[in-house]
Amino acid sequence: MAHVPTMQAGVHADYGRNLPSAGAQVSDADRQRAQLVSVNQAEPEPSALLRTLDGKEITVPVSLLQPQQDGSYSLSVAFDALAGAGAAAQQQTVIPVTREELQVDKRSVGTDKGVRVHKTVQEQEQIVDQPLLQDELVVEHVPVGTMVDAGQQPTMRHEGDTLVVPVFEEVLVVEKRLRLKEEVRITRRSREVHTQQRVALKSEQIAIERFDDSLSASSSGETNRIAPSPGSAESHPGKPAG
Repeated sequence: MAHVPTMQAGVHADYGRNLPSAGAQVSDADRQRAQLVSVNQAEPEPSALLRTLDGKEITVPVSLLQPQQDGSYSLSVAFDALAGAGAAAQQQTVIPVTREELQVDKRSVGTDKGVRVHKTVQEQEQIVDQPLLQDELVVEHVPVGTMVDAGQQPTMRHEGDTLVVPVFEEVLVVEKRLRLKEEVRITRRSREVHTQQRVALKSEQIAIERFDDSLSASSSGETNRIAPSPGSAESHPGKPAG
């Protein structure tokens, strides 16, 4: 069973005249919220009727409600514990035990007393001798008159504490020099040309006569011709076949 703070019988406490008003919000130890419906100021202790968000009504002593800065109240126990202990609370008198605590604060309070301060300024002259450095530039023009080649011009340089700045000018110089005017390039190239011509070629043919013992050359009447081989320009007579 949940524990509910009680007060011993016969002990009376003064809760003051500042009782919570109906409509105030109350939160329990589990951060559940309820609304204060009414306050019963009957003796021996005023009690408050709370209604949770799920419609349950719980009666708690007003002394258990701790006021907050935003106008709401808080409980150190859960609503479920108070609802579960309702049957046992009807059979016994629940009297919470209270204790007064001392709280000391400090704040600033005006005493209507003050001081007035007057400030005066005095001037006094003093002589200060402080050495100061002062730079001077001495510009000197030194004539040179020397011809220089292109790309070999002297640049600015330091000679000790002196900065030497060369000054140039262009002068007209007339001279005769050899200039390459042009080049003649001669190149030999070969090419292949096809030419058609008519050429007369001679070809010789050989006639061979075969002589047999039984047949005369006239009676046989057979003559073998052999064509010359292609591409031969000359042909020699062959020997008769025996």
